[in-house]
Amino acid sequence: MLKYFFYIIIGLPLLAGYGCKKKDALPDLRENYNYKDTRPFGGYVAYHILVNSFADNWLVIKDEPFASTAKWQKDDSSSIYISISKKFYVDESDANALMDFVYKGNTVFIAASEIDTVLLSKLYCRQENFDWMFYMIPSIYNNASVRIVKGLTTEKNHLLQYFYLPFTNYFSEINATYGRKVGYNQNDQPNCIVFFWGKGKMYLHCDPRALSNYFLLKDNNYQYFTQLLQLMPEKPEHVYWDNYYNKKNYKSGNGSFSTLSAIFKYPPLKWAFWISLLLLLLYILFNGKRRQRIVPVIKPVQNSSVAFAEAIAGLYLKEKNNKTIAGKMITYFNEYIRSRYFLNTNVINSDFLTALSRKSGVAFDKTETLYRTMQQVAGSMEIDDFILLNLNEQIQQFYKNRN
Repeated sequence: MLKYFFYIIIGLPLLAGYGCKKKDALPDLRENYNYKDTRPFGGYVAYHILVNSFADNWLVIKDEPFASTAKWQKDDSSSIYISISKKFYVDESDANALMDFVYKGNTVFIAASEIDTVLLSKLYCRQENFDWMFYMIPSIYNNASVRIVKGLTTEKNHLLQYFYLPFTNYFSEINATYGRKVGYNQNDQPNCIVFFWGKGKMYLHCDPRALSNYFLLKDNNYQYFTQLLQLMPEKPEHVYWDNYYNKKNYKSGNGSFSTLSAIFKYPPLKWAFWISLLLLLLYILFNGKRRQRIVPVIKPVQNSSVAFAEAIAGLYLKEKNNKTIAGKMITYFNEYIRSRYFLNTNVINSDFLTALSRKSGVAFDKTETLYRTMQQVAGSMEIDDFILLNLNEQIQQFYKNRN
């Protein structure tokens, strides 16, 4: 049994690696919505439904920002502009041009998971986007559905479903004066609204997957887009299909692609970015709790014996007791001679002085003068400052000249 288990553990990664190398093993599920794209989340089906719905009009493909082409659209008063993209990012000039285009009587339909706040702020509405959850948990699949408000179209309204990522985006705030709800997702949250401005209308849809090839080809789901097209002018002057904002999925300060576009463009880099961000957050949380507190500086223990000796010496100096100070100096010096040179200091004679001079390397006459001064100090009742300083000087010279 263990042998078969071992073969399974070894063989599964090899089979998985082999399967990943095969071409077209899985469909390309990237959301592009290009009018020529026949992949599951392309815009080929939606484009041709639009062509058949307005057979008398020649669809114009727009490959430039709206502000750049608004000049040759200035005479339009009943045209239709449709943009289906994953992210609809515009600058101030494009947003103003769109608003002017609608005010003259034209109709704009924008479907995007993320609609720029520059445009939403002019409409006084707010969009909630939850697509970021699918980056962290990519396997949330279920039967998602959308529907249009009853009574807006002549066709029978019912739920249109597909099995894939749910429709989670919705409009949390809608302008009560100029805005109305048009459609809902499976959570009964408004995902499609209309904004009346001047003589025209602007439709906003925050779930473009409902207009993808995959959704529209499922059973009778194509009716969803046809019902939305019934809300637009029956005989428009022109019909425009946007192909510019579908390419421009990432916003930066100057309107070009941002630095993060290189990361989010490739799934491995995108996953590495989110995992790094999560690890950084965990590091900050756990490191903040486990970090050791600052250890206070502990002062070294002072040598109390040295402090005591300094206090006693200061007391003696204050009392001018030179006799006692000189006696302590002589006692300390003789103890030094006994411990270093192993000589008996109880008897001071010529043999002692000769031995001390030979062992210490100090001249005999200086050694003899030092001990003569010590005998003079020991035999005196009082010692003045001069004699005390002279004794200290001779002892210090002995320490300097010794071996």
